Amino acid sequence: MKKLPWLSFTFLSFFLFYFCTSSFAQTKKIDSLLLLLKKDKPDTNKVNHFNNLSREYINAGNYDSSLIVSKQALDLGEKLGFKKGIAVSYNSIGVIYRNLGDYIEALKNYNQSLKIRKEINDKKGIADAYTNIGIVNGSQGNYPEAINFFSTALKIQKEIGDKKGIASSYSSIGNVFYYQGNHPEALKNYFAALKINEAIGNKNGAGTNFNNIGSIYGSQGNYTLALKYFFSDLKIEEAIGNKDGIASSLVNLGGIYFDQHNYPEALKKFFTSLKFFELIGNKHGIAHCHHNIAAVYTNQGKHSEALKNYFISLKIREEIGDKEGAALTYSNIGNIYTQQKQYNQALKYLLLAKKFSIAMGIKSISRDTYRYLSKLDSAEGNYKSAYENHKLYIRYRDSIDNEESRKKTIQNQMTYDFEKKEAATKAAQDIKDALTLEESRKQKLITGFVIGGLFLVMVFTAFIFRSLRVTRQQKHLIELQKNEVSQQKELVEKQKLIVEEHQKEIIDSIRYAQRIQKAILPRRSEIHTVLPESFILYQPKDIVAGDFYWAEKTRDYYFIAAADCTGHGVPGALVSMVCSNALNRTVNEFGISETGKILDKARELVLDAFKKSGEEIKDGMDISLLRISKAGSEIQWSGANNPLWYFLNDELVEVKADKQAIGKNEAPQPFTTHHLELSKGTNLYLFTDGYADQFNASGKKMTKKKFKDLVISVQGKSMPEQKQVLTYFFENWKGPIEQIDDVCVIGIRM
Repeated sequence: MKKLPWLSFTFLSFFLFYFCTSSFAQTKKIDSLLLLLKKDKPDTNKVNHFNNLSREYINAGNYDSSLIVSKQALDLGEKLGFKKGIAVSYNSIGVIYRNLGDYIEALKNYNQSLKIRKEINDKKGIADAYTNIGIVNGSQGNYPEAINFFSTALKIQKEIGDKKGIASSYSSIGNVFYYQGNHPEALKNYFAALKINEAIGNKNGAGTNFNNIGSIYGSQGNYTLALKYFFSDLKIEEAIGNKDGIASSLVNLGGIYFDQHNYPEALKKFFTSLKFFELIGNKHGIAHCHHNIAAVYTNQGKHSEALKNYFISLKIREEIGDKEGAALTYSNIGNIYTQQKQYNQALKYLLLAKKFSIAMGIKSISRDTYRYLSKLDSAEGNYKSAYENHKLYIRYRDSIDNEESRKKTIQNQMTYDFEKKEAATKAAQDIKDALTLEESRKQKLITGFVIGGLFLVMVFTAFIFRSLRVTRQQKHLIELQKNEVSQQKELVEKQKLIVEEHQKEIIDSIRYAQRIQKAILPRRSEIHTVLPESFILYQPKDIVAGDFYWAEKTRDYYFIAAADCTGHGVPGALVSMVCSNALNRTVNEFGISETGKILDKARELVLDAFKKSGEEIKDGMDISLLRISKAGSEIQWSGANNPLWYFLNDELVEVKADKQAIGKNEAPQPFTTHHLELSKGTNLYLFTDGYADQFNASGKKMTKKKFKDLVISVQGKSMPEQKQVLTYFFENWKGPIEQIDDVCVIGIRM
């Protein structure tokens, strides 16, 4: 885990990308690589130079250029069959999407990299890929999956003796335990990482470990130990001359002084850190420092100074695309404007915070923003609105508390398992002690009889021998019982392991099915190349989905569709693969281009696929299929149960679909082909029924009418803005209620 400077909200992050070189040095490296690429022949060296240039662009925060260069490396690597270079390219693309917050695309590319590294048996690369996948799962809150991937990486690193990697994996596992609230296990892993890093002389890694350990003690309110470890980190960073690390350590120390209400010392550390970040050109660090300085001024009641620093931080965060940081800053600015009674300005920034935090699913920022909105409404006398916003604040607060309760439950379960093992050990020891005590008591009894007189020995000799025989029998019986208990315990443990292994196999299988299903989906970047003004809102209900989007291009036409197969989850995903394959074969193998005939042929292929099972299968597919002519504005469309919407003269026009599915029907009819002449700038929409069928917390269904009204209301916006509004509205409508079906909505501007 990279070092994280202290923020006004206290948490660790699975990753935070820092720029560890000056902007001058980065520019020099980039210029050098660009010069090499001009001279390079199209060989493996050029692939490596492309990949190195992509990494430098990532370090500089230039993700657009990095993505272009990575794809150039990927294309050349595939032409040359240079698998290692291809794997590196996929990994770089995964890093870009991860930094942009697109975890679906990040996982897609990381898994591609993992697949190739397995083919060439690159064990270090395999471990790195598992680590990256674990980081994304951790960022999404999938902590058990994150632990699984980090543990797999750790196992491989131990096999190949990669001590630096082993220490990194221990740190990553420690991060997960920290998020679960299990501080003892987190510290155990951090100290294990620290021991290895100190042994191999990895000072940078040891500094990171000191930082993480200090963060835990800080969150527990143990400021003495927190300061001790943060100062240990600072000492290392100064020794190795790592200006970025020095700045980060100073921020962490400032955070502890802030928590202790020692504001002069906190400001001193933040301003010193700011100078270092400015010196090395680290925009993330500069933005964080101004944010933290503003937080101190806010607590001191210096609102003008606080706003000045918040706006500096906000400007930088908007420039570098730090949406989460921007949302937090919007919220804090809105709160200060409320305190200054500048209510219009307060509302402006609080609504921006609300918009971005909900879109990104950051519950802590949404919670605080609703609380600030409630205060603003109360200050203006809008008590009804204040009440509604307060209710939303309570909902988000309780949701976060429930997540904390879940973490505590996991921790309690671990404690329970440990105590159960301790109890079993204690019970075994109690039996042993009882036997020892019994033997001692009988020995004393025998000794007393001997002292009492030899004549009594003769009298009771037979009795004593009998008593000893009974004792041996009892002891033997107890030993048998102990063995039986031990065998039963071993049997239970084995059965538990079998169940856990089966559960892991099932989950792994579903995850693999997810990767397969994602592989059949067309790349969104390719769709945007052909249809630059378009969006795809795709949100599966489960890990795998019955809904899918499909796109294909031929010499004369471009096809795109939104499809909904029977069911969702694993059964729906299996049907979706059959139906997607039928569409591909119809267009590419049979060369059919008329939309109605495409659906006719796809139905024939789907039914033929299901017939081979020997059982009557009624599963099928609803679909909205669009064909766009490359030569002009001529449009063809056909639909099975799902309609087409488009706008003509500012009115929504619905082209109704045939009331039959792609699958088994009682009286199947040929599908209708609709021919449309649409002007440039016309908006079209393809969709499945999942969006309109969603229920809210009151048990009310959204309905197709409400969905239609929503689409009409966004007509003046760009396609990315329309997607943002649709996503926000859906999440807000759904609230804490479980998603009931897969969602797929496609918007296209001609």
